[in-house]
Amino acid sequence: MPGGDEAVTGDPEENTMVSEAKRTDLDRRQLAPAEGLRDFWYPALLDSKVGKKPVRLKMLGEELCFFRDEHGNVAALWDVCPHRGASLAQGDCHFRGTVACAYHGWVFNGEGECVSVLSEGRNSGIPGKVQAQKYPTQTLKGLVFVWMGEGEPAPIEEDVPEEFFEEKSQVLYRIADWPVNWRVALENSMDSHVYYVHRDSILMLARGPLDPYSRSPRIRPVFVGNGFNVIWGDAEDAGNPRRSFGFREYFDILRGKLHYQDSHNGLGRWPKSKWRLLWNWVFIPANKRRLSKPVTTTNALWGPGHHLPGMFRTDMRTHMYTRMCVPIDGDTTRIVYYHTTRPGNLLGRIYERVHFLLWHNWVMNIQFSNQDARIMVPQRYDTNEKLSGTDAEIIQWRKLLQRVAIEGRGVLKDLQAEHLAKEMDTTIAEGFAADQLTEQGLEDVAEFLAGTVSGDDD
Repeated sequence: MPGGDEAVTGDPEENTMVSEAKRTDLDRRQLAPAEGLRDFWYPALLDSKVGKKPVRLKMLGEELCFFRDEHGNVAALWDVCPHRGASLAQGDCHFRGTVACAYHGWVFNGEGECVSVLSEGRNSGIPGKVQAQKYPTQTLKGLVFVWMGEGEPAPIEEDVPEEFFEEKSQVLYRIADWPVNWRVALENSMDSHVYYVHRDSILMLARGPLDPYSRSPRIRPVFVGNGFNVIWGDAEDAGNPRRSFGFREYFDILRGKLHYQDSHNGLGRWPKSKWRLLWNWVFIPANKRRLSKPVTTTNALWGPGHHLPGMFRTDMRTHMYTRMCVPIDGDTTRIVYYHTTRPGNLLGRIYERVHFLLWHNWVMNIQFSNQDARIMVPQRYDTNEKLSGTDAEIIQWRKLLQRVAIEGRGVLKDLQAEHLAKEMDTTIAEGFAADQLTEQGLEDVAEFLAGTVSGDDD
């Protein structure tokens, strides 16, 4: 793998800024499995996509065969017939609750048991003696989840957001494949790029003038038990401190009384102009109404932020937005979007569905996300990095992946009572971020980068 982290010059004492451990040339990116974390539940496909024919789908580098079992539920087997390795998904579902291999007609039920061999007739001695590899599945809100691990599955409630177990919630979906690794796809939502990359997206133009938090040089991670939320800049609370601009603030921006543009020495101002304000004012009433609504959830485990095994969530107040990154292989990721609302009646459910199809899906899941994909496709993930203070969550997320990949998901139970990875070595790339935070005047960079645990007194 080309490009270990470059050496950082300067005072040796300054080069131990993050922890007491010496900076190492370790590249932490190499320690997270390129094909995803095992022993977690992952979304696979919509229940409606599995009909009378088996369906082949690749997840975490493995080919799976989906079909309906004798109870009509979606079952999953490894798409390799234990006879001679042919594809089960290439076959047929001749009999209810079974799939038959296309090569010799070995028939398997939803438990993976061979129940018949059509090419050998009814007197075949194979049935009852051969087992295909089964993957446990559960269907929730019309979405099929698969346990991608060995042994007994963990409770699905630990890996799947709370709304999937609520009777009144409505979850709508979009599924798309990106030609990028899942780590790249997920880290995309952990930094300060949004107000630059997406500055001309419909979502940003509709959100309102640029908020001051978007140009802060640091983001502080907050450990929530299964991932991280963040504290932006010097804010005291976790989450996204969006300002609810009114018409008065809007006109103050136009008159220069309220900060909107930064001055970059020797270069000029950014944003270069105020033309986006021509769009922003239209959405002021809608934004004030949206931000006046209560948060969608107060449960930190499923609130805004990043959650294992590969999920990003943000509370839009009108709905909860989720982008779940499911590794297909080392080079491709399946993005499963959840759009969650809690309508109170049938009319509300119809409204939310129409609103999603005509507005939210295109604005957020297509236009906005395609801007991300355009940046990530040519992005290198094997070169030297110089991380920044706004990459603090990335630093902690990679440490979390390292711990879970090496020690297993059980380490989360221990981490819920401790600050993550304070004792871990610091890479040179992470040390560069620490240096930037020191130059900003932070007194305890180690504590800042270690983050806080949700519920701690900061």
